[in-house]
Amino acid sequence: MALVVFFVLSLCITCCKVDGRNKFQPDEENDFTQHNSIMLPVDNNFDCVDIYKQPTLQHPLLKNHNIQLSPTFAKNTAQSSSSYGEIVNGCPEGKVPIYNKTKRHQNSTNSSFKLQTNEFWKHSKSFPGYNAVTLDTTQNMIFHGAFTGIAGFNLSLQDNQYSISSIWIESGPPTELNSIKLGVGVHPSLFGDSQLRLIGSWTVDGYRKTGCYNLLCSGFVQVNKEYAFGSVISHANTIGSTSKYITFLKIKQDRSTGHWWLTIQPESIQIGYWPKELFTHLSKGASLIRFGGQTLSPPNKDSPPMGSGRLPKEKYRNSAFMEKLRIIDSEYNELDVKSKDMKPYKDTNSDCYDLMYHGYEGPVFKQAFLYGGPGGRNCDI
Repeated sequence: MALVVFFVLSLCITCCKVDGRNKFQPDEENDFTQHNSIMLPVDNNFDCVDIYKQPTLQHPLLKNHNIQLSPTFAKNTAQSSSSYGEIVNGCPEGKVPIYNKTKRHQNSTNSSFKLQTNEFWKHSKSFPGYNAVTLDTTQNMIFHGAFTGIAGFNLSLQDNQYSISSIWIESGPPTELNSIKLGVGVHPSLFGDSQLRLIGSWTVDGYRKTGCYNLLCSGFVQVNKEYAFGSVISHANTIGSTSKYITFLKIKQDRSTGHWWLTIQPESIQIGYWPKELFTHLSKGASLIRFGGQTLSPPNKDSPPMGSGRLPKEKYRNSAFMEKLRIIDSEYNELDVKSKDMKPYKDTNSDCYDLMYHGYEGPVFKQAFLYGGPGGRNCDI
């Protein structure tokens, strides 16, 4: 009998040890403190333009567009200091900030300026030097949005590289792919520095001819007077720290108008929206939600770091992560993702970038995953 008890206890301990090496433990969660990242108000690198004369309204599909100042799903929520009211920071009443790339790049060479305006098509999976690791939905259903918290890091990148952590909203076949990407990242050729910033992009044809980053082309309607694409994310995380700063982002389709709204949580700061008129497939909802990181470097050059620059095996203290993963389903319910409905994807070898997902990671992180890595040579597979 004693021998049987010993065998059972030994088996239990062994199983616990195996699980402990791979999954985030509840007692480890108590070692961390979390804070909301601070997004800095726009500065003199932005121009203040009349909200009804912003460049995006020059898009042929938006000639008769009526600007929606706030989403219908936010009508009963408290307004933040960033809404149209008393001027605190940013632009005056009735004007919105538009990032002025010319000001920021006035000392850049012609070649670097050409790179930042012509490289958008390099989002394509087929472009050498582009890599991504993501956690993707697998359900056969229509989605109307997603939410996550991103632990962002400042990274030292070269002018012809980028590293971005995003939510993807997608629908349609490859040649007609409608896609919106929303996240935080470092993009020196776009902003002239390696600061962590709010970044978004869109396309309606798989990045062939349409779409752009932020407001480099007509598309996104800016309504907030204080924060915009290009705003700096203050308090980026540092490797090894147990104090984590999280940027909470939500994209949600307005049930009444069909527009896709960008919201900064938890303050419910409405930045603006991608109008329904831009899209063919996304106008009725998304067929795929993806969470993860993407990088770009010129072909035959070292790939840049992703996330924190450390692999997921270094866990939450050192690696980047996304937490509190949620989807907005076909009935507009906001729900935690389920591990059985998610599938990791990567187009690179595990020494460059990787993703580790085990589902629920405790009451603080909830549904979360670790991702990223150092990049380097021979990352394409």
